[in-house]
Amino acid sequence: MTINQRKKGHDFERKISKKLQEDLGLKKPVRRILTQYQEKNHPDLKLGRWNIECKAYKKGFEPPFAWWKQVLGVTPRDEFPVLVYKFDNKPIRVRLQTCLLNKKLSNSKMLIDLNWESFIYLLETMYREDYEPYL
Repeated sequence: MTINQRKKGHDFERKISKKLQEDLGLKKPVRRILTQYQEKNHPDLKLGRWNIECKAYKKGFEPPFAWWKQVLGVTPRDEFPVLVYKFDNKPIRVRLQTCLLNKKLSNSKMLIDLNWESFIYLLETMYREDYEPYL
């Protein structure tokens, strides 16, 4: 990974942290987990039970499965994996398990991509307890 790619990744993590704070009305910021660079098994960001991996790349449409495997690898049992990704000139997308939308959709291998606004709506509607400590 080049220095520019790493900087782009860091900048995107900061952007997502700031968007979470602004869009959810948080008083405390969602901090980047800097130990991810020294140790394995840490997400880029953590909000309650949500383990968030952020990926920003120049070209692409569909995120590689390796990105999803990475977020699964840093998510403990009973917590939620989330992949936030963006390709240049495309909107931010959020990939998560369908079972987080509805318990009847119980197959954790089934995934859905949401736009950013829908992800925020999901958090506000069903998962407020995960960000209440930040209010």
